[in-house]
Amino acid sequence: MTPEELLRSLRNNQAPELIYLYGQEPFLAQRAAAQVRRAVLASDKDDFNDDQFYGKDTTAAQITEAALTLPVFAPRRLVTVKDAQQLPAGELEQLIPYLKQPVPETCLLFVADKIDSRRKFFQQFKKSGALVEFKPLSERELPGYIRGLLDDRDLRMTGDALDLFCSMVGSSLHEVHAELEKLLTYLGTRTLVDVPDVQAIVSKGRAENIFELGNAVGRGDAARALGLVKGLVDAGEAPLKILSLLVRHFRQLWKVRELQVQKKGKRDIAGIAGVPFFVVDALVAQGKRFSRKDFQRAYEMFVETDLAMKSSGADAEALLESLLLNLVKRDAK
Repeated sequence: MTPEELLRSLRNNQAPELIYLYGQEPFLAQRAAAQVRRAVLASDKDDFNDDQFYGKDTTAAQITEAALTLPVFAPRRLVTVKDAQQLPAGELEQLIPYLKQPVPETCLLFVADKIDSRRKFFQQFKKSGALVEFKPLSERELPGYIRGLLDDRDLRMTGDALDLFCSMVGSSLHEVHAELEKLLTYLGTRTLVDVPDVQAIVSKGRAENIFELGNAVGRGDAARALGLVKGLVDAGEAPLKILSLLVRHFRQLWKVRELQVQKKGKRDIAGIAGVPFFVVDALVAQGKRFSRKDFQRAYEMFVETDLAMKSSGADAEALLESLLLNLVKRDAK
């Protein structure tokens, strides 16, 4: 089942008997869990029919016992298992009989960040219930998502302001919503968000550091590049996330550089490359530090580092530092 199909079911008060929410976008999964709760329980304070467990602290027997218990003075009971990825494989196997014959009056909800689809538990769950994955929004999807949030409040954001907001906030929906709430509070009774509003409110640290990181690489300044990465990691940014931001920055640089070589005007460059108009000059200046061969080689190293971070088990921060050292040495190749 897709997230959209689940939402339609919940809106029609048809919550499935078995629901498993998972994926790399926890904000959407947690929001869906809240929607399930509202659809199943008659009240937020329905303690009689609301059982909650955590994967590392519970057993299949406890979950099954709660799920088999009929609701009290209500049509349905909700049994939620949070951090379900921490349930041991053996406990999952013991839940399979219940999956084959779930109690209609119970909604058994699992929330996790990942699954192992090879296990019999998930194969059976896919047959019997709603297995719903929440994927991170892509760069292309994020502006539309933000416009949707603004539309719900009868607000608008200029194109340049939206581009700037996306570049500064990134794709984490927790951060998107937090920064958007700050921005709308600042807006007051106005209904149009423009560039100065975003510049005044949205946290600049990460976006500025990523831009400066590109500058440091372009100058061959290894010490500055490594210092910026350390600052980002110390501030809580995951190395894989920093890598994705760096890849995004270099993709924009390459687009801008190619368009500048084609003698495109600033407005055309901004529109085609998908960057705010007022940052075009800075991106053009930075892009001139790199040849097409530099960009191609950088992308090869990005792919290698991404695969190593996800599969080798090596220290992700060390891999990122090694990538930067190789990038700044490009002129020596």
